Amino acid sequence: MKTLKLLFSLGLVVLVMGGCGTKRQYFQPEVLSGKVSYDGSLPASIMDSVREGATLENGQVITKQGLSNVVFPKGFSYLAEDKGRFVGVSTCGKLTVIDEKSVELFSHDFKSLIASASLKGNLLALVMASNELVLVDMNDAKHLLHLKQDNVFVLDSRIAAPYYLGDLIVYPTLDGKLVIVDEKSRKVIRDVVVSNEKFFGNIIYLQVLGDRLVAATKKKVVSINPKSMAFLEEEVKDVIVLENRIFVFTKDGRVILTDADLKVIKERKFPFATFAGTIYGNYVYMIEKGGYIIATDLDLVSVNVYKLPDPIESYMFTTGDTLYYENHFFKLNRK
Repeated sequence: MKTLKLLFSLGLVVLVMGGCGTKRQYFQPEVLSGKVSYDGSLPASIMDSVREGATLENGQVITKQGLSNVVFPKGFSYLAEDKGRFVGVSTCGKLTVIDEKSVELFSHDFKSLIASASLKGNLLALVMASNELVLVDMNDAKHLLHLKQDNVFVLDSRIAAPYYLGDLIVYPTLDGKLVIVDEKSRKVIRDVVVSNEKFFGNIIYLQVLGDRLVAATKKKVVSINPKSMAFLEEEVKDVIVLENRIFVFTKDGRVILTDADLKVIKERKFPFATFAGTIYGNYVYMIEKGGYIIATDLDLVSVNVYKLPDPIESYMFTTGDTLYYENHFFKLNRK
């Protein structure tokens, strides 16, 4: 969220200062396969984005299903959605849940920043910016769970949300752990340390596929099943899981293809590429910050590079085969 990025900008300043004197090098494709153009305009520009959606300046929401007619009140940004219910939060800790007609179903003032959220029935699972894990019953606003984790001072802006797994709730903490809570007893049944980095150590990716849990921080990826746990240490920009394969996108422009247990199958390097986002289907489309789409098959064999209308310099969001950037959008893999 925008507020969290601002609050923890000190760490970014340190990184920038540390890089002074180093000439920035940019991704330059050897061959361009073509150019893409915008298909249309959005009602307003994107003002904030999270992993699961984006908020426009007019309050409208883009979710994984595309542009919605839902409109949040001024000062609220989209955070989560479940079965036609949408969670929005303000910069001062207020939370609202609205339906598809923008009618408020629930509201609460937490008086502190909310980092991520997930809905299931009447339950609202929250990770606070203070690294507190909270579970709220929206029927009566009762706090069913409140777990304080270690203090954090600098965050990666990519913050994973809690995940409901049957009768369990998996909380991704801001200090690099997965805390697994029994929904009924509200007791912690397990926690897994993914990474113990002091800065930018929060969980940035969390996905459950069958009986497997895949999570990542900016330094490490973990794959957990009932019988084993595997780790891969890399400078991580993003992670996706497709067809029992895991794709890890790194800070230095590599794409690493592994099996479900994180054993490396293949990798490709795109020199100086900075990955800003990823779309996937029959192909994997990497959005490169300098203004390119790098398309590859699921085996990392064939590669095609397309020129975007603009470099990525502000908020963007991807869903399905669509890239949303500023106040424009276009479709990928068009015929």
